Amino acid sequence: MRNSALAWIGHPLTVIATVLLLLNDHLFKSLWPGLVTGKLSDVAGLIVAPPLLNLFIRRPRVSVLLTGAAFTLVKTTSIGAALASEAWTLAWGPSQVLADPTDLMALPALYAAWWTWNHPAARAARLARAAIVIPVTVLAVAATGQTEVFRPYSAYAVDVADGMIVVATRGGWSMGPPRTGFASSDGGNSWVSWDAPMPPLPRTSACVPDQPDRCYRIVPTRLKVEELRNGQWVTAWEIPPSGQDRLARVYAPKLPEDAEVVASLGIAIQKLSGGYVVVVANGADGIALRDISGIWHRLGWAEKGFDSSRAVLLTEPGRYEDSVPMTALLAGLAAGLVALGCGVRRLGFAVPALSLWVGVWLFYSGLNTPILFNPFAVLFASVLVPIGAYGVIVSAVRGGTRLRVWAIGAATAAVAYYAIMMPFYAWSAGWLKYYSLASGLSIALGIAAGSAGVLAVIKLKGPPTGLS
Repeated sequence: MRNSALAWIGHPLTVIATVLLLLNDHLFKSLWPGLVTGKLSDVAGLIVAPPLLNLFIRRPRVSVLLTGAAFTLVKTTSIGAALASEAWTLAWGPSQVLADPTDLMALPALYAAWWTWNHPAARAARLARAAIVIPVTVLAVAATGQTEVFRPYSAYAVDVADGMIVVATRGGWSMGPPRTGFASSDGGNSWVSWDAPMPPLPRTSACVPDQPDRCYRIVPTRLKVEELRNGQWVTAWEIPPSGQDRLARVYAPKLPEDAEVVASLGIAIQKLSGGYVVVVANGADGIALRDISGIWHRLGWAEKGFDSSRAVLLTEPGRYEDSVPMTALLAGLAAGLVALGCGVRRLGFAVPALSLWVGVWLFYSGLNTPILFNPFAVLFASVLVPIGAYGVIVSAVRGGTRLRVWAIGAATAAVAYYAIMMPFYAWSAGWLKYYSLASGLSIALGIAAGSAGVLAVIKLKGPPTGLS
């Protein structure tokens, strides 16, 4: 047991390196970006990786050598970096590992890993540490990969250059090649990639060449184009505000700062044989195209440019934010606990109830972060939830809570959840026009459901006679 695989991964130095790896990747790098925090993960990772690998191959010397060889290959060759990126992508989602020969300065950390193998700690302590640290170690090593982030595509400007309509675009996967633009020479029927510079400011109006009285302009903040007819501006094409609101939810990003507008941003006109085409850059929704015959089309994002078949239909169910169901669950749980607490009427009930609620919230937030997941939040939640649930049950039983109060508390939680979700269901189905209306109704209905549950318990229990 002096040199067991468990003893190696449970060594105090390995435990310290694991904690340092987690803190550096999830906290220090964002607080103090630079050379030190950039290399610190490499040093800690080289100490942690050999004992983790040794759990599977049970060859300490080979584990150290394989770790060093793999690290060198990844950091010095594009092939190694690409293979590491593919492996991380298969295991943990889209990721990219970059080759950087300067990271080789961390290789002496392998000696520290070898030293921990040859200097095991006491048996009882190391086995106890190993039983706790193995899952945390796996989380720490797995979470060091850089997760790729998708930002919605956006068509933000359009121009005519070299006889072609050119649409400037941005967005896509953070670690992939940026989309700088697409061009069409046949009136929008086909598109090719385009990298030429665009004007610094998008054009908001344009006239048909040689026809100064035939002009078009976009309406700011709207998916709308107006046409000049007989000296007056009239609507040529538009998406109603309710449809625009629905489309804005379709292209909502994971992070609010990555959001792209869904509105007309730029316009250009190309003269062709037999007529002209009008192209409008519509932000995250792609482009709108008026063909030679005068018919308007919405063109969505395709692999190579734009395609009308890829446009999002306004009749499709609306997509509300991923956080809405969990927010409703947390609100429903809070309403149920408050209603139950009004029946228990013991000061000691508040602490376990709050612990249970915080534990559920931590578990959700730990599994839904831009950095894959937060292992600290998940592990802390795994402690708070059972302790809180146990405390709630014990406090309620000691308070002599009747079964009817339990039933009202549970019903309050369920009713509050569905009361909050129903407006979003209705908006998704098209029964409510605006997302903001659904949000307001959900708040009002949730408060009403929670209040009804509390009042039902208070009426059932009667006026309080004292607290214990």
